[in-house]
Amino acid sequence: MTSHANSKMLFRFGLLLLAMGCLVFFQADAFEKEGDGEEISVSGEVLDLSCFMASGAKGEGHKGCAEKCMANGMPIGLLGSDGKVYLLVEDHKNASPYQSLKELAAANVEVTGNYFVRNGMPGIVIKTVSEKG
Repeated sequence: MTSHANSKMLFRFGLLLLAMGCLVFFQADAFEKEGDGEEISVSGEVLDLSCFMASGAKGEGHKGCAEKCMANGMPIGLLGSDGKVYLLVEDHKNASPYQSLKELAAANVEVTGNYFVRNGMPGIVIKTVSEKG
């Protein structure tokens, strides 16, 4: 092999390594670390996840429907001010904070709880809920 051919092969190999490195860097969020239960606080809008996932329904115009869905046991979520949607989960030792969310459809709240990510789904086991003005 000539030195020119070796240089070309090394250049191509370098480009391949660079491309692979970029792929890992830009896809880092796709491989988000599984949450280990650290306590976090997140502010945002209380969602009825069934309607939000099926049709994007949210906001004050969807409040009545969301209240009915959540009262019937549909999952509750939070559209965080960070743009993420979180599944909100009842703490089996203290159900009150989670249950209070059923009266806060479409409201802006701050929730505190233990954060977990399971198979890409972020969730918060609720400890406290406070309504924001």
